[in-house]
Amino acid sequence: MPRTSDNDKKAKDNQALRAEKNQMREKNRQAGRHQYSKKTDHL
Repeated sequence: MPRTSDNDKKAKDNQALRAEKNQMREKNRQAGRHQYSKKTDHL
């Protein structure tokens, strides 16, 4: 089994992934998806 150190692993750009995720979340929020309210349906 080959041994890999952290140096051999592909670098991930977490900042870009987070920015893309936040952009999608904001777009969904403006489209009215995933809205939570504290009001209940029952009386």
